[in-house]
Amino acid sequence: MRMLVAILGLGLAGCGEARGPEASGGSEGDRWALRVEDKFPVADTEGHGPDVGSEEWARALQWKLGMVDNEGHGPDLGSAEWRAAVEEKIGGLGE
Repeated sequence: MRMLVAILGLGLAGCGEARGPEASGGSEGDRWALRVEDKFPVADTEGHGPDVGSEEWARALQWKLGMVDNEGHGPDLGSAEWRAAVEEKIGGLGE
């Protein structure tokens, strides 16, 4: 997890059910992940799923969006290209 945060430089971190980063003025990366999750949930309807912003969440999101092929090839997880592809796949974040 820490490695993903370091690679992204965005401070993506798991936030749990309380969605603390948004309420406490979390990083831009935290807010981005929460906006993506609000628009395109990775969790099921009962809230089961990886922590928003975690590496597990990012991998589940890209798989669910069809951003990787059967061998797992696609944009580098967390890169600017990856984020742009996520936003394109979900129709933007309406900012």
